[in-house]
Amino acid sequence: TPRVLSTNELLVNGLFLFEKPKQISDFSFYSADATEFNKSNLNGKWTLMYFGFTRCPDECPTTMYQISKLIKVLREKEFPLNDKQWVLVSIDPERDTPEDINKYAQGFDEDFIGISSTRPMLLSLATQLSVNNVMPSNDNMDHSHLDNHVNNIILLNPSGEFAGVFRPPFDISRLSLTYQSVTSN
Repeated sequence: TPRVLSTNELLVNGLFLFEKPKQISDFSFYSADATEFNKSNLNGKWTLMYFGFTRCPDECPTTMYQISKLIKVLREKEFPLNDKQWVLVSIDPERDTPEDINKYAQGFDEDFIGISSTRPMLLSLATQLSVNNVMPSNDNMDHSHLDNHVNNIILLNPSGEFAGVFRPPFDISRLSLTYQSVTSN
């Protein structure tokens, strides 16, 4: 059984946990095969949600790799995963189709779910989860807004509430320690 860490120990190890989780409104995204992913998909599961995009040169693949290492470590420890899920939300919905983002996500681990939606839906969810997502310019060739995204991993509790934020740098031992401490209760 993982050790339960104090709020201060969690913070020192990279997880800022809210004293009271924050409600979020419903949302509608899509994964491969037009499978809808909305707030009801959060119920009953601890969700790690990361905002990234398929053409990201460095931060996204590095963070996705760290999350995939976390999943591997948890499997090796036989940590219960039936109430856990891992979601990649595209911050580039103009270029990342639901199929593209899901294929990209599953390239890191088969249990990842990649989702995409419209820019207004993305902005609504990103704002509620304190993810800074700059709007693109009117120039279709300019994608500089994507270089400016926050590299946090969002933690949502089984009630579908915004529970906390894992902040970089992501070290697998600290990520594993904090994640197990919070999600084993």
